[in-house]
Amino acid sequence: MTSTCRYLPQPPRVWSRVQNSCTFTNPDPNPNSNPDPNEYLTAFYKERLLYKGNVLQYKANSARLTKKQKYSKLANGTGPSRTKTFATQSATYSNPNKTGLLRVGGKEIPFPNNIVGEPNNIAGPYQYDVPNPDNCNTNGSLLDGGTLVCGSYANPCSKEVVVTGNQPGDLICNPSYCSDVPGQPVLLCWDPSIDSWFPKPRYVMNTSGDKWPQGYKGFVSAVKPEPPVISLSLGVVTWTYVESAAVPTSRYNIYVNGTLTESVPYSVATYTLVSPSVNDTIYVKTVSRTIESEPSNTVYV
Repeated sequence: MTSTCRYLPQPPRVWSRVQNSCTFTNPDPNPNSNPDPNEYLTAFYKERLLYKGNVLQYKANSARLTKKQKYSKLANGTGPSRTKTFATQSATYSNPNKTGLLRVGGKEIPFPNNIVGEPNNIAGPYQYDVPNPDNCNTNGSLLDGGTLVCGSYANPCSKEVVVTGNQPGDLICNPSYCSDVPGQPVLLCWDPSIDSWFPKPRYVMNTSGDKWPQGYKGFVSAVKPEPPVISLSLGVVTWTYVESAAVPTSRYNIYVNGTLTESVPYSVATYTLVSPSVNDTIYVKTVSRTIESEPSNTVYV
């Protein structure tokens, strides 16, 4: 006979264990009542998104420069923005906004412009009728001056904002391939107002020692022996049992009316009742060392 059971050692712990707080937990937006599934999934998704973003913030992914070092490199033209250019110009081409940022506050100058000394005036001194750098149909007019809005991108012809720049407290979201994350592209976001955290692996359990508690006498096996099958005839209880090599039998405990009455060796398979009474209930438990099985079937006097 075989038995299936869940492993549950008794007692479950016999030595001190060090436990760190969980880095990742399942959010419960409304713990006092049944949470709205949509609300739960939104919180569930946001927490995982934050966890992924934190992984990408890990300081080992960068040069680990301090703020002063970053400023020094930036001031010397050797920082991370050393190759960032926003405008380009040659003898025949000019583009003050090559990255497509949102440009605000500029002045639209038509062609021809009759104001002497301003762009698009045939009398000069500026070059006039310059082609639009983005091939937009502007009838020769050009945009002069203005300010580029960092992080916000717009269609250069229709001026429609395509991507809105982040405001303080907003999430910074980019496709996963921008962070060299393999697989199907997804949107990864990070809240810059949150300090990143780096869980430190614990290799030494200072309060646990370095040895398994060998020789501990209080452990109880999670596997129990099988109960026997008993029968009663003329005041004699007999039983049969299939021996298991995994859980050897030590003895049998006989219970009368729920009270342990006798314990016999494993080689004995009978027991004679002493002064039995009408309606007495008898069952037997198999014992393996200190572990008792479940009760056998019950017989009545």
